[in-house]
Amino acid sequence: MIDIEVVHRWDDASLKMLYSHYYKALVAFSAQMVEHQEAAEELVQDAFVSLWQQRNTFQSAATLRAYLYNTVRNKSISWLRHERVERSRIEAFERDFRLMQADGGEEPDREEVFRQLLQGIDALPPRLRQVFLMAIEGKTSADIAAELGVALETVKKQRQRGLKHLRRMLAPEAMLLFFVLAD
Repeated sequence: MIDIEVVHRWDDASLKMLYSHYYKALVAFSAQMVEHQEAAEELVQDAFVSLWQQRNTFQSAATLRAYLYNTVRNKSISWLRHERVERSRIEAFERDFRLMQADGGEEPDREEVFRQLLQGIDALPPRLRQVFLMAIEGKTSADIAAELGVALETVKKQRQRGLKHLRRMLAPEAMLLFFVLAD
């Protein structure tokens, strides 16, 4: 049972209590929606960060619980929307690639495409470049944030800014390769 007075102290003990009481259930709740365990874990961590930053006052444990579940639900829905957009971009890249081949174009040299991708990443500002290289290594946004000592939201924003730069600089084949490597 959650003691709402302990929560309102907003100290390490209250965070540990909330985390131990709700984390697994919230991850399971999110994972049912997003069907991706790692994403669900990140979304729940984001919800806890939001809760901690806002330090709201709750009438009861029930309102706190409702707040957490609503926050995780909303973050999960946003994640699904973002995934749908990214999936449609990848499908568009793949379609363009197939059309290029159907029009008699040759399949681009894989090494050339990889060179273009790395050249594009090298052209990014240093922090964005570092985040992208870590993503290609297979690290999650949470891992990158922890390793760099920055907030998870900072990493996400840097990835978004970096993607925007890369989309302007790279051919569709190189962007497709990036999405495959960073997924």
